Amino acid sequence: MFWTLVSVEPLDPVTVRAADAAPIEGRFVLHRHRDAQGPHLDLRLEQDGCLAGLRVDADALEPGAWAAEKPPHALHWLRQDGDAVRVDAGAYAWEHRDEARRVMRLDGAHGVRRLEWRRVEGLPPHCLRALIEAGRTAQVPTDRLADLVRDGAEARERAVARLCGLGRELDGPAFDAAAWRRMLDPLSLRDIHGHLAAFETRFDRAFPPEPVSRPESLEDEAQRATAQSRADQAMKLIRAS
Repeated sequence: MFWTLVSVEPLDPVTVRAADAAPIEGRFVLHRHRDAQGPHLDLRLEQDGCLAGLRVDADALEPGAWAAEKPPHALHWLRQDGDAVRVDAGAYAWEHRDEARRVMRLDGAHGVRRLEWRRVEGLPPHCLRALIEAGRTAQVPTDRLADLVRDGAEARERAVARLCGLGRELDGPAFDAAAWRRMLDPLSLRDIHGHLAAFETRFDRAFPPEPVSRPESLEDEAQRATAQSRADQAMKLIRAS
């Protein structure tokens, strides 16, 4: 299950520790760690005799951070750090908790904060299979599938933008860019390139490309002979002087 951190609110310790505040649930520890997937934060919460965990893919607990639930860990992580770096520790409380939204209060060494998390729906199995198959076909490892998606989206936008630019140049006000974008939206990049090729052909016919280089004019035999004669005369004058 995935979550995104939508807000982090510093709180007044005196206010939140009042009698009507949510009761303390247990202890927490926040570690900064690095593993095979890269640097991240581990937020561990004492719960039912173990530590429920969130792996936060960020350097700090800030809005926009993504987190994934981790399997339970032993309680000794509250006291030991291993190869991780302890960032904060203290007590926590749930102010709201359901399947879609969670609000927690962290009372740690650096003050009191209220964190609001929102659940992010995971991809359906058929989407995951399609992504994995696309990665295999393109020989892209799974940890670079996001790059493949971004590159594909950028290539689509460039192709559509070029087609629209050529259409406006060829047809002027009669070209409806919005209609063309709607038509191209469900098509594959290969199909978009097919339509783009047709526009490029029309453009080349309307505005034939000029050659890269122009042939230089060659002097005729008489001009070359005259130039050679003048050069011979100049050399004779130099020798005679």
